[in-house]
Order: sequence, then structure tokens, then C-alpha cells
Amino acid sequence: MDYIRVEGSLILPAKVDGSPDVFQRPYFTLVKPEWVPDEQCSYCELCSVKFTQVKRRHHCRMCGAVRCAQCCSQKIPLPQLGLEEAERVCHACKTVAELVTKARSSNESTILEAAKGLSTFAKHEKHIKKLLELGGTQTLVVLASVDNINVLGHVTSGLHALVTHPSLHKHLAESGVIKAICKILSHVGDTQEQIAIDGISSLMIFCKYQSLKTKVLIDGGLQPVLSLCWSNKTAISLLSITTLGLIAELPATHTTIYDNRQNAVSRLLQLANAPDEQLQEVALKTLAYLSTGLDEYRHRLVQEDSSTGHCLQTALKSSPINPQILCNAACLTANLATSAQDQNELQELLWTVCQKLPQADANTELLCHLTRALANFSQHKQNTNILINTIPDVVKYCLKSPDSSVQLQGMRLLINLLTHAPARVSSLIVRKGSSSVFPALVRIKVNLILVQSKGIRGLSSQPHQVWKQLGSVINR
Repeated sequence: MDYIRVEGSLILPAKVDGSPDVFQRPYFTLVKPEWVPDEQCSYCELCSVKFTQVKRRHHCRMCGAVRCAQCCSQKIPLPQLGLEEAERVCHACKTVAELVTKARSSNESTILEAAKGLSTFAKHEKHIKKLLELGGTQTLVVLASVDNINVLGHVTSGLHALVTHPSLHKHLAESGVIKAICKILSHVGDTQEQIAIDGISSLMIFCKYQSLKTKVLIDGGLQPVLSLCWSNKTAISLLSITTLGLIAELPATHTTIYDNRQNAVSRLLQLANAPDEQLQEVALKTLAYLSTGLDEYRHRLVQEDSSTGHCLQTALKSSPINPQILCNAACLTANLATSAQDQNELQELLWTVCQKLPQADANTELLCHLTRALANFSQHKQNTNILINTIPDVVKYCLKSPDSSVQLQGMRLLINLLTHAPARVSSLIVRKGSSSVFPALVRIKVNLILVQSKGIRGLSSQPHQVWKQLGSVINR
């Protein structure tokens, strides 16, 4: 038995006969509960009355517990257990069991009553236990296929409330909750703002977890998210693009995103210049993820940027209130700078990065991304003449930075330039920056020794490669 702890309570969710995924299975059947033996109960747990020859024991058909006649007096049909005739149900189970039964009605108002009631229970900690134990989750999933906006509103609201409990995620995903949410979003779009917000928020929560992110893709989450990214309602668009960014962390999704018929990459680039700074931030962050995969896709992104009016250049040149916009734009630029076939197209971005470097001294994250961009640009010989002019700034702002990542990227830049133009760069370093370059070399070497001595795993091999290159230059 797989118990789940929710808000301090241990809960055994209802088990479905057959596959746990009840999406598009409106007539699912729950496994009947095992009855508690009479001899184990000397009193009714609901009212504490002792059982006697007069006060007889009765079993609740819904939970299997032993109750007194007064606490188990009502009878209702339980089709969810395969019991069409009215059966005894205890007071603790009656409300949820009745709502689950009503959800199978052909009467629209009865179905609406069931959806509203179950959604309300999902939002209250003291009621969530019975909702999960008696098939309320599965019923909400099934109701996602009802063609009634009011019903769908309650269903989405209830499911979103359940999704906020991380311990329930596995159970919810297995029950078909992601499929249900995707169906509702595809049906409603952004015509019902609150439904869209609840639905997208639920998918976003799932996408924060690696294993569930894959499940979202399998269950059809990408297309409704893409569709809602372009909503003219800012709240919906912002949530959708944020969710798309989480999905784009998986390189396996990039082909679908680049090839979709909604021109997602082009639209994201346009949103990088949107009036709303939050939209700019999340759009650029998503594009940064989309630039981490294949060279083919980096090339396509550069081409899309060119055709949309160089939106990235505009974003990088801007002076936003939100500093994360520049950080994300610089990160994206650094990723694109590795593309050998696009260096001519990226020249304006290179100049902008050079100009921005001195302005980033107070923002370590931005400084690191800008320095990484310059280091990546320096891999391509055609950029040597431009980058040699940045050496004084690199020495001043990068090699003297207290951040080791910034120092490392600055060293990468110098090593690449030394490879392309050893005489000119060596002379410039000796004249302008020897007092900073060689102490920085020592700091990097010390950091590498510390890393090796601590046995830290999962680090990039890049520092070791940089040191090897530095050694070859020093020994010339």
C-alpha cells in the first residue's frame, strides 16, 4: 500500500481497478475497501459510543470502517464501486461519495454541483484526505471532458489546488491529471482567463521537476503552452512563456519548438522587446535555453533574429529597470557566439558586448555572461582585431574581479587571442596587464588544486584545458 503524507496526514489514495489513468474513462471502478473485522472495534470512532448487543456494528461500504447505526444510517448508490443499488455509507464518507456519484449523472446541473463540491474539498486541508481516499481526484480528471465552461472552471481550480502539494505529484500524474489539464487548455484557450491561469500554473509546477517535465511532454503539454504564449492577456502569456522556458531546459524538446507552425522562436524574439519587462525577461531566458542545443538551432535563431529586426541587439543595448533582462540577453549572446557560420551576422552584437563590459562591473552575473560572450567570440580568428582592443578592459574588470568564474572567462579570452596573434597580444599583456594576468594565473591554478583535492565531481573540464593552454604559452 502506497501511503502519501499531505500536510502531516497519512493518506491512502483510492486505487482504480485496472490502469490508474482514468482520463477518458468516465466509468472507472475503484477497488473496494477491505472491511475492518468486527472484533477489532469496541466502539464507533465517529461518536465514541460503545458497541453492545443493542448498539450493533455496521460497515461503511465506502471506507470499510465499523460504525454505529446512527453514524452509518444513510444509503446512496456507489457506481464507483460497481454498486448500483443504495448502500450504507458513514457520515465521514457521505459528502464526497455522494459528489463522486453525482458526477456520473446525465443532468448538467447535478454534474456542476459535483464539480463545484469536489473543487471546494480540494482547497481545504481538512477535507483533502477524504477527497483522495474516495476517488475525488479521478472524478475531477473525468469531468475535464465535460463540455461546460462552469464545470471546467471548477475542475481546473480543484486540480490546481491539488498540484500545489508536491507529495501528490506522482499520484496526480498517474491518474491522468496532466492530460485533463491539457484538454481543458486546448478547448478553452485564453477565452476564460482564470481557467487558463489555473491550468498553465499547474503545468508550470509539474515542469519544475525533471521526471514530471517529461510526463508533461508525453501527455501533450507542449502545444497548449505554445498556443497560450501569444495571448494578449499578459498574465496568461507570462505564465505560458515561463512554462515553455522550463520545458526548453530539455534539449529533446527543441526540435518541436523550432519547427512548430506558430513561429515560436520569432515571436519570442519579438517579446524580447515587449513593453512589459517581465515578458522580456522570461522570453530571453527561454531563448537562452533554446540556444544551448545543436549548432543548427543556434544558426536558425541568429537567422530569425536578423529577420525580426535584430531584437536581441535592441535588448542588449537597452537600460531596463530589471537587471535580469540584460543578464539573460548576455547569456543568449554568449551561447550564439559559439556559432562559427554566423560570425559575420553577429558583429553588431560583438561590438555591443565590448561596450557593455565596463558598465557591468557592479553586476557579477552580467559581467560573467559578457566575459563568456567575449571568450566565445575570441574562438573565431576573424574577431581578433576587435577583441585585442578590449584587453585593457578585460584586465581591469575581469581578471581583477573577485569572482573566479569571471576570471576564468577572461583567461579564456586571452588564451584564444594569444593563439591567433601571439606577438601582439603578448606585448599588450606585458605593457598593460602583466601585474593582473600572472596573479590571476596563480589563483586559477590554486582553485584547480583545491577542486582536485576535494574530489568535486561534475565540474567542467574547461579550467584544466585553460591551464594547459596557458602553460604552453608561458613556456614558449
